[in-house]
Amino acid sequence: MKDGIYTSPANGGTAWFVMDGKILMAMMGQTYKTTRHFVFGEWKQDLHPEMIEVFNETYNKVKQW
Repeated sequence: MKDGIYTSPANGGTAWFVMDGKILMAMMGQTYKTTRHFVFGEWKQDLHPEMIEVFNETYNKVKQW
């Protein structure tokens, strides 16, 4: 899976942020760790530099989906 941002209009808009095999899912105002099996969106763009800087810190703080 390519690093970057994936999106889908499901559930009012769902986004997945992928970096180095780790995946964060933002859905309905919440953020969760998840796996590639739950990525149903299409790749849209690369992660922004600001996102890359805080990705691991955020990943370590959130609950598993």
